[in-house]
Amino acid sequence: LSIITGGGGGYGGGGGGGYGGGGGGFQGGDRMGGMGANLRQVDFSNEKLPAFEKNFYIEHPDVTKRSEEEAQKWRTSHGIVINGAGVPKPCMTFVEASMPEYVLSEVMKQGFDKPTPIQSQGWPMALLGKNMVGISATGSGKTLSFLLPGMIHINAQPYLSPGDGPIVLVLAPTRELSVQI
Repeated sequence: LSIITGGGGGYGGGGGGGYGGGGGGFQGGDRMGGMGANLRQVDFSNEKLPAFEKNFYIEHPDVTKRSEEEAQKWRTSHGIVINGAGVPKPCMTFVEASMPEYVLSEVMKQGFDKPTPIQSQGWPMALLGKNMVGISATGSGKTLSFLLPGMIHINAQPYLSPGDGPIVLVLAPTRELSVQI
């Protein structure tokens, strides 16, 4: 995991950095009218949480046959740097990604010939239910690298009951990207 920090303010503008900085920025107050004021601390050691499946990855036989050295050579040629243990080998084709047919057919209809590098490495990670930080250029396919596995995770979970939280949470840094997603 790489943590990138930069200088200059935050949301507040006017120097000083951080939320509110040295002038400008959010000035306090609860614009949501106290929403959540009555929430209580939950002691999860006393709660019975339903089991949920996180691992939906089925390694394709062609991926299994691929040596770790070949996978690492491919990663290096595409500028992919991996940190961590238990990282699966990348899938080089959509068929190797072992997506369900309803997902694969929609991807193929769009005319894509093969996954982008971040998709090739990201899909196995996400389908295994592993945490991942993927950093890649604009237009490289990052959105589909997390949304397609997210849809698979959503479809595999039991229906939500009143009061249940989200199954998938997507955070986006800009309004424009939120609209795109």
